[in-house]
Amino acid sequence: MSASSMRRDKGFSYRLYCLLLYGYPAQFRRMYAREMARTFRDSYRDAVRQHGGSGVLRLWSVVLYDLSVSLCIEHVSACKEWLKRLLAIEERHGKTYMSATNIVFAQRTDTGLKRQSNEDSVISILPEDQQVMASKGVLFVVADGMGGHARGEVASQLAVNTIRDVYYQQESDNPATSLRLAMEQVNARIYAKNLSESLQSDKMMGTTCVAAVVQGDTLYVANVGDSRAYIVRNGQAQQISLDHSVVARELREGLITKEQAINHPERNKIYRCLGAHDVVEVDTFSEKVHAGDLLLLCTDGLSELVAEEEMVGIVQQYEPQESVQRLIERAIEMGGKDNITAVVARIS
Repeated sequence: MSASSMRRDKGFSYRLYCLLLYGYPAQFRRMYAREMARTFRDSYRDAVRQHGGSGVLRLWSVVLYDLSVSLCIEHVSACKEWLKRLLAIEERHGKTYMSATNIVFAQRTDTGLKRQSNEDSVISILPEDQQVMASKGVLFVVADGMGGHARGEVASQLAVNTIRDVYYQQESDNPATSLRLAMEQVNARIYAKNLSESLQSDKMMGTTCVAAVVQGDTLYVANVGDSRAYIVRNGQAQQISLDHSVVARELREGLITKEQAINHPERNKIYRCLGAHDVVEVDTFSEKVHAGDLLLLCTDGLSELVAEEEMVGIVQQYEPQESVQRLIERAIEMGGKDNITAVVARIS
């Protein structure tokens, strides 16, 4: 294949791929189309350089399969959001009909000061259907993507969207089981995507994830990685999730002290995430909640920079809408070296 024909084929393939992206919903295109096109262009160049024409054919077979699957997923998600009006919004008031628990919540995410893009994703779902509310409750999900710009964003967004869809479709009466199955589905999808793109291990995408459900008088939490869920009660923060980080494990095993953990050289290294392997272990927890309790979900961009005592003071002093804003502002004041995401829910 001559250089001129290669350039011509590359241009045609790129334009065709960009045209295919118009099959996605408009909101998805606005968020991801540019990065997806850039990734395709880079992948095409690598395929030609390594395998020539056969590499291009293989690339297109993977791309067309991935597009067909993801197009269906995104359109189903868009239709459900439109039909049920389950949009991720800053703040809503809700009522769980089994226990007459009122919930006010808010969410916020920020790129921070050091990162070029935001690889965090967050979603809060308050079902409008009373039967769904009674059986499934209110869902909160926070995910911190890994894999670099675009890949981390895709992984975390895939996590929150998949958990939203799979959790509410599960027939199980146990929210903890439904959350675990939803996270396992996320893991399978991200892992398959990594395999389909034949990525090197250091270029694979993945994500941490913590999901919480308030159903009746019970909080259910599932997590993989080091994004956290807390209950704040009587001026104290109780971490419900379990960090899957090297430092946290050594701290639990008594190998290091809390003081040593603060500046540990591997404090950002995790040993478990969604998408790294074909099977993932998901930790699940449940706790009774009471009137006056506060729920806080966050990524390590917040928990690593702002002390628990300070987070407690903020969420107790302010309503959820202002709490999430002040938490992020405080993390930025402390350096804002990572993306920052928080969800705060007040139970009354």
